[in-house]
Amino acid sequence: MLMMLKLFWTACLLLTHQALSLVNGYDIESLVPALYVFGDSCVDAGNNNNLNTLAKANTFPYGIDFNNCSTGRFSNGKTFADILAIKSGLPMPPPYLGVSEAERYQLATGINFASASCGILNSTRNGECLSLDQQTEYFTSTVKNDLPRIFKSKRKLRRYLSKSIYLVSIGSNDYILNYLNHAVVTNYQNFNPEEYADYLLEQLASSLKRIYDLGARKFVVVAIGPIGCIPGFIIRKPDSQDCNEDVNKKVMPFSDKLPGKMQELQTQLPGSLFITLDSFNIFQEIRNSPEKFGFTSISDSCVAQGAKPCGDRKQYYFYDFAHTTEAANEIYATECFNGTQVCFPLNIYQLIREH
Repeated sequence: MLMMLKLFWTACLLLTHQALSLVNGYDIESLVPALYVFGDSCVDAGNNNNLNTLAKANTFPYGIDFNNCSTGRFSNGKTFADILAIKSGLPMPPPYLGVSEAERYQLATGINFASASCGILNSTRNGECLSLDQQTEYFTSTVKNDLPRIFKSKRKLRRYLSKSIYLVSIGSNDYILNYLNHAVVTNYQNFNPEEYADYLLEQLASSLKRIYDLGARKFVVVAIGPIGCIPGFIIRKPDSQDCNEDVNKKVMPFSDKLPGKMQELQTQLPGSLFITLDSFNIFQEIRNSPEKFGFTSISDSCVAQGAKPCGDRKQYYFYDFAHTTEAANEIYATECFNGTQVCFPLNIYQLIREH
């Protein structure tokens, strides 16, 4: 049995490597030097496979459309971060904990530090995971210990870091596992939604400043989406499936305040550029007209409890109780990369072209 598992994982690694080679095999010129990813399960590429936690996606039915390999991505296929990398002409950033120390210094196209069930706050977690603080520590090690072995001059390293893209998609768990979780008692539950949003944004800004101080300049920060509309929170009635608007109202202050906070940071940090992804408005548009985007189901998960995944994953917005399908991820990534409705004040292609 152990030998079969080893063969399975070897095959997965080979297929994944082959897929990455294909991505870069069509003479796609990289638009940026690298993509560095910070976040939670929405963009985790397999870091949690190496941690003591139940929050893992390294078994079937995850990865059914990712060469049929469960790599640790909480989706049927590629994540938002994976698709952005491909559109930028880069290989998909590997999980930091999935790369040996001997190999890390060879990685110059980006790394994924994201970790499922973690959040902005160190207290947000379900089992072992990498908080945003820990992810930032690993990035610090990358910049100080690994990258100097590739870039022999400080000037080249500074230029590389300033031209790379830094994707940050985190915060949902600070609500789901912390603020909204009545099974545990935390001090944060005494905050009203506005106060909690302000506190989270201050902590997020502190981490972003640390990443900036290491040389980062171009940031893509994802707002928290309508948590009350995920299958795990939706209110099901005989004749309708409604979002839990009480939950959405508690989450919305974070997303409403995020763009202003990022512009404030941009003013404070010389040479920095911040764009934000607004998930609330585009999701509402998809929910109102799912057929326009190719979906037949916007409230149910493709994978029912203990059941096989649905036949046509492209028709489902959600893959499991909380995470989106590759089809949904593709919509957000494409629109954020070169559209005008999701990312502000620039799209990613425009961000890339700025100084």
